[in-house]
Amino acid sequence: MHHSHRLTEHHQDFLNQNRTDPITGEKIEEGHTVVVCAACKSAFFIESWEYLGNSHCDQSETLKSLPLPQTLYLKANDKYTQELLSFGFADSPMFMSNNSGGCFLSIVLGFASIIASSFIGEIFGGAIGFLSFMLCFMACITFGIISIIPKNRNISIKEMENIESKLTIYIDYKSKGLVIQHIKQKVLKSFFAFEDITEFKYHIIYHPNTDIDALYCQLQIRITTRSVSKNYFATIHRDTIPEWSDFISKLPTDLRIINTPFVYELR
Repeated sequence: MHHSHRLTEHHQDFLNQNRTDPITGEKIEEGHTVVVCAACKSAFFIESWEYLGNSHCDQSETLKSLPLPQTLYLKANDKYTQELLSFGFADSPMFMSNNSGGCFLSIVLGFASIIASSFIGEIFGGAIGFLSFMLCFMACITFGIISIIPKNRNISIKEMENIESKLTIYIDYKSKGLVIQHIKQKVLKSFFAFEDITEFKYHIIYHPNTDIDALYCQLQIRITTRSVSKNYFATIHRDTIPEWSDFISKLPTDLRIINTPFVYELR
């Protein structure tokens, strides 16, 4: 069912999150009518929602009420002390490779082969020049075909998500904080206690490619404490967005959890 919300002064908790419409980039303010995706909790102007065909995250469900701040009390138990994210992170963006770059390079090499063959022909004769041109031309065609063949076709979504990942993030219910750990080395990299975190921002950027890689998105998060601000990035499949949303819903929302675009700053 479609649910929309006309923002008034009574929605100040939601307005204080300083959200922007993912389609137009315009700030969401009082007086606007918005729709909130039930999967990723992103807010859209009603016009943007209609532009998307009344669906997002491969589903059409919307929230009946605006997400409001609430405090969750995370208690440890013997069976469930940690919640691990099922995809990995890194310290820098990890967009999937754009295969169109290989096609462009093959075209450039093709023009270069024509110029080089003309010089070879003048020096060693027309037959040698023509032969060198055909060899270079066939090499360029082969390179172009190889470049557009999807990479890693036989691996799973999770394997592709984590192919460039070095870090993993999970909630530690016992220690009441977020743990950043090296995937292979299994050693602690960072620990952020809930009581020290002043802000937790996240933003999902859709991949600009038009091929199969467009199904993968870039997830960027920023964890800010009183003394430091850290950025982490993950490549996730669009079907994985609900899993990220579920992880977010289990965090204490008094940490000021915000879904909003922000500029990446290398620290």
